[in-house]
Formats: sequence, C-alpha cells, structure tokens
Amino acid sequence: MPGPVTNPKAGALAERYRALFGGPELPVPVEAIAEDLLGLSVGEDDELPVSGLLLPAERQIWLNGREARESPGRRRFTLAHELGHWVCQCLEGRSAPVYCRSEDLGAGADRELEREANVFAAELLMPEPAVRAAFEDGHPAPERFGVSELALAWRLYGFGLVSEQPTT
Repeated sequence: MPGPVTNPKAGALAERYRALFGGPELPVPVEAIAEDLLGLSVGEDDELPVSGLLLPAERQIWLNGREARESPGRRRFTLAHELGHWVCQCLEGRSAPVYCRSEDLGAGADRELEREANVFAAELLMPEPAVRAAFEDGHPAPERFGVSELALAWRLYGFGLVSEQPTT
C-alpha cells in the first residue's frame, strides 16, 4: 500500500494564510506562506549540493539556485516540501537539519519523513478538490498550480485520474 496522497495540515495552512492575507486560491503563494505566515527565511545557493535544506534552529530554508532557475515549478515544490518538514516534523519537536537530496534516501524513517513532506507539498500546491475540478473541466495545466508537468502528472496518477504512471 503506497500510503496517503493528501495531508490535511497543508490545506489548513493554506486556509490560514488566505484568512490572514487574502489573495487568490491558486497558485498557492508558497513563498509568502513560508516568510509571512511561518516566519521562515528563504534563500538560494547555486553551490547547494541538495535540492533543499531546512535549518530549523535558524528558521531558514535554502534552495538549490541552479535547480530553481531551471524549473520554477520545481523550486516551488522543493520549497513546499521543506515547509512539509517544518510543519509535520519540526513543529512536532524535531530540530535537526533536514537535507533533501535529488536521489532517493535509504529505507526506514528517513524515507517516511520524505514521503510525508512530499505528500504535504503536493497537497499544498495542488489541493485535491482543485485538481479534481480542473481535471473534470478538461485537463489541468501545471501553470494553474505553479508546478512542473511531472509533479502534476504524479498528482493525477495518485488520485487515479490517469492510469499511466509518470516517468522521470
């Protein structure tokens, strides 16, 4: 069993942001959520050897600058992924730095933490009701959600809206 494909904490965070700051529902203002709502600073570093890095004690998220320029959608997903670590793990007592590598992590707890952060990011940027509604209206465009084609393809697959598994 692959596990859940939604995370209620992500939807609650987006709703909290909209209640305080207003703005459109989509694309979700992930950077504003990080900085304005959660008080985290977001930076980029071209030399960062990982896609993203959360430093909880410093309240900082670092993103790989090269990857961010190559794919703004990937940048948004990586930022949302790091927010997933913050909301789902750090706010529950974990304070060690969280490194998100481009390659898969090992088995066990690390893999589960990464999956939890991925599910959070997907739900934050591509809320299930919005994805399903866009799919029913024709076919959702990644630009509507501010994500990469691959991220949206995985989301559609996860909901069973398409039968073909995406390839990287």
